[in-house]
Amino acid sequence: MTGTVEIAGGGIAGLTTALAFARKGWRVCVHEQDDDLRILGAGIYIWENGLRVLDALGVFHAATWGAQPAWRHEKRDRGEVFAKSKLMPCFRLYVPTREALLTALYDALIAAGGSVEFGSQAVAATPDGVLCFADGHTSADLIVAADGINSPVRDSLGLLRWRHDIGQFAYRAMIPRDPAELKTEIGRTHCENWNGSRRLLYAPCNEELAYVQLTSLKGDVRGNAVPLDRDFWCDLFPQLAWMIERLPDDGRGDWLELIRTRGWAKGRVALVGDSASAQPPFLGQGGGCAMMSALVLAEAIDRAGDVEAGLAAWQRRQRRFTEWVQRVAHWYGRLALLPPPLRRAVFGALGRSETLQATTLFAAARRDPTAPENWQRPEEEQIPMPMFH
Repeated sequence: MTGTVEIAGGGIAGLTTALAFARKGWRVCVHEQDDDLRILGAGIYIWENGLRVLDALGVFHAATWGAQPAWRHEKRDRGEVFAKSKLMPCFRLYVPTREALLTALYDALIAAGGSVEFGSQAVAATPDGVLCFADGHTSADLIVAADGINSPVRDSLGLLRWRHDIGQFAYRAMIPRDPAELKTEIGRTHCENWNGSRRLLYAPCNEELAYVQLTSLKGDVRGNAVPLDRDFWCDLFPQLAWMIERLPDDGRGDWLELIRTRGWAKGRVALVGDSASAQPPFLGQGGGCAMMSALVLAEAIDRAGDVEAGLAAWQRRQRRFTEWVQRVAHWYGRLALLPPPLRRAVFGALGRSETLQATTLFAAARRDPTAPENWQRPEEEQIPMPMFH
């Protein structure tokens, strides 16, 4: 089946959806409210599931060009390692820059015949396939709302069920890397550093840049401060002062939220990405879940040969699983509320139990949205995870 699709939002979810449909011969137009791609100073965690989507769409090499595959992940408490995992070669993780990922998707979309209208903000949609703007409207066989957690298109359809502030703040930014650090274990290792309830995540992206994320509980005045309170964070993590001092004052600060919708579709309108499944960033699965949903949406409609039947099949295939990943990400973040000894014990239990791993940590990481046999599997099936010890 081919047809027309109009997409609100030119971020990761919107461009992935657009490319997935363009590859199937659909006429695709993306409406992005900004005047250019939304290139923010951030790295994007892409685990195995997201990498398989990029490969299926023919943009894996462009999106990950220059990015360094993660070889090890550690957890530290006040500098002491209490959990670690070797990822490569059996388990892949890349953290490309947002710019590299969006540019790869955009270039491939244009080459495939799709289009992007910048400075075009959708404000609503109707179930019969009309996308509305402040000064007019357009219609299509399918409308996709990929316009983020504050989605006006989703809200115009009454699909938001609830939206919760999870009580945590995240400051995210890129820092330059020193060439000498590329040869050291600490400079090459992805590491989640803890001190009490505060967390500092360090993720190498490429030879020049690394991604850093600081999280703190709501009400932690110095931890929530923007511009960044460097003295405060250096006192918490003195061994990491070399990276904290490189953080810019204008990093992105966000209060973390979790949403739940009444459904991912209404009539001929679908929700993809944060508009449908916004989640805290603790599992690094926001981008992966969005890309999985986008690819499976195009495949479901193509298989069904009908938009509404395809939307129903897509929700059965993806929604329950993605909502489970949202819950896991939320509860992972709640570990910040535990006393450090208890938190270490929880991570230890995760490392010793394959059953717990299979239903919690990295819950989506090994799911393969491109495998034909996935369409015959019962949706309740759990996906095996890598060992984490």
